[in-house]
Amino acid sequence: MNALAPGRDTDTPGGPAGIGGSGPADRRRERGQVLAVRAAAGLGIVAAWQVCAMALAPHYIARPLGILAQVPAVLGNQSFWSAAGSTLLAVAEGLIIAVVIGTAAGLVMGRLRDVDRAMRLYVDSFYAMPLVALIPLLTVWFGYTSAARLVVVVIEAMLPVIFSVAEGGRSLPAEFTDVARAYRAPWWRVWAGIVLPASLPYLLGGIDLAIGRALVGAVVAEFIASLNGLGYYILFNVRSFAEDKAMVALVVLVMFALAVRGFVSLFVRRRLPWYRDEASR
Repeated sequence: MNALAPGRDTDTPGGPAGIGGSGPADRRRERGQVLAVRAAAGLGIVAAWQVCAMALAPHYIARPLGILAQVPAVLGNQSFWSAAGSTLLAVAEGLIIAVVIGTAAGLVMGRLRDVDRAMRLYVDSFYAMPLVALIPLLTVWFGYTSAARLVVVVIEAMLPVIFSVAEGGRSLPAEFTDVARAYRAPWWRVWAGIVLPASLPYLLGGIDLAIGRALVGAVVAEFIASLNGLGYYILFNVRSFAEDKAMVALVVLVMFALAVRGFVSLFVRRRLPWYRDEASR
């Protein structure tokens, strides 16, 4: 068949590029449409929230216009930035520690069957258990300090990383390691050069899950232990019927989570062109 037949030209909208949206113009058009739909949906939700709150809710219930009006006051408050820095720094530190420990533990569990059999029950138990119940115990061990919050963040974020990386290690085709052993590659080169890169997409998926769990752990720890942070800032303002200020802090938490997830997506696009995750598009 002639490659230049009508309907087959990849440079025309009717060709494969137009149908699959693989051309640059088609991708830009698709992204524009997605952004427009998201913006319209967001405005609709905010408008419905404003109307329903004005018609049905008490005056102290947060409203979008009231939240917007409080943004300058909250962002200009030094205590807010102190709380935000405390929480976000704890989450960032906890994520780094969790990724390092979780990656090592996940690789070992994924590639060594005996270790997996010995540890899987306990990892499953921790993952299924509501770790919020551990916070009072951790405050006894570590005191009402930031150390207890950091431990909660690490535990919350580490578990999905372990599960994801272990699954990546188990999914590695045996042919990959067989070839490396045939060439007498040392064990550390097999793990660092084959097993870890093959598990990287699974690791990124685990990090994506760990971000939300880390934020939840930090905020709940601040609720229970009354630690300086956005969690306690939100709790204090809600109890003071200043829900608009509390919602501003909540928006900051959401923006931080989206920023970290965006960084992960950017890493995938720039460094892993062979890996395509629909959630990162």
